[in-house]
Amino acid sequence: MIFLQSDTERLIHNIRKRGRNYEEKIDIDYIESLNQIYTEYFFKYDKSPLLIINTNDIDFVNNHQDLEEILKFIRTPVQGTKYFNPIKSI
Repeated sequence: MIFLQSDTERLIHNIRKRGRNYEEKIDIDYIESLNQIYTEYFFKYDKSPLLIINTNDIDFVNNHQDLEEILKFIRTPVQGTKYFNPIKSI
């Protein structure tokens, strides 16, 4: 299982950046509570190996290097829970 984790602020930024009409009126409180529910769910998740990837500081959709870094991490065998916190270089 792979959980792409972001804070609510980043999720809202990504939604606005996409510019999809049907997402324009999504309530920020809804995104916040949905994000919290996912975080709690994966905190307790034990059904299979779990990769948690913090995506706050990367853009794997538009940045090929970020995508390659994630793919390299995903290809590494996992047991239990493994965390990946990539940091954008300046």
